[in-house]
Amino acid sequence: MSTLPNWASLYLQRLQLDRKSPSLSYLSELCRAHLQTFPYENVSKLLFFRDGKHDIPSPEEYVQNAISHHFGGTCMTNNHSFLALLRALGFTGNLVLPGGGHAAILIDGPNTGETPVYVDTGATAPIFEPIHFLESGNHARGFGSVSMDLTKSPDHPEHYRFTRYENGKVALPPWDFHPNERKELSDLTEVIRSSFLPDAFFLNRLHIHRFQLEQDRFVVLKNNTLHVGYSDGTDQVTPLHNISDIEAAVADEIQLPLLPVREAVEILLERGIDIFTAPKKEEVPLENEALDRPAIC
Repeated sequence: MSTLPNWASLYLQRLQLDRKSPSLSYLSELCRAHLQTFPYENVSKLLFFRDGKHDIPSPEEYVQNAISHHFGGTCMTNNHSFLALLRALGFTGNLVLPGGGHAAILIDGPNTGETPVYVDTGATAPIFEPIHFLESGNHARGFGSVSMDLTKSPDHPEHYRFTRYENGKVALPPWDFHPNERKELSDLTEVIRSSFLPDAFFLNRLHIHRFQLEQDRFVVLKNNTLHVGYSDGTDQVTPLHNISDIEAAVADEIQLPLLPVREAVEILLERGIDIFTAPKKEEVPLENEALDRPAIC
């Protein structure tokens, strides 16, 4: 095997995994470790927006940001760097754009089977192992109150549909994609630009998500609400009342003490967004609001 670049070695150290030859089982190990190590979060996106860095970090920057600040990212950031790691390890694959704005990964054989597998570390979904979505069988994955499914699209015969559920209800607009429409980061210039527009979805709220399988749970912070969900479907929801409460929750519950969440909250406040303001009764909940918005993360 060829020598790994330094960033890839640091990446594996961060995942607490050794280097192995490409295989389906190794890819599963990598997926499972990634979802527990690198959070889905928009704190970094808010800081990048403030600093005028309207781009996706390189794999080198991604790993260093994780070490220095406990950053992960949203879908494009997480999956772009994860794909770079997989390629460095000898896997072959590309990005795809389910829904036109969500970035995911397709990995090709022969190391992982005869058909491509779907990999996604940027959907806050329990995709702990690759999915052979072109083959017959059940492609649903669940963990407690959160689940997803990959099915043939009812609207486009040659497309496939990603649907994410919370408590059995559709939580995001379904995302269709064609398995042959492969992308590189250089193809996503317009999607990336749109994700940094002032009214972009993840520039107007606080969102941090992490799976903690050793505790049989996931933890998610949406604005000032902390939600802990367990594999048996038990949920605990705690309102947080100030920035200190949020910092404590991020450090103690989500276990990301270096994540500069106070800066993110202050950036939102400077933009006129107070995450502690109770929503009015006529306002649409975040999950339902997302159904009417493009899937750009």
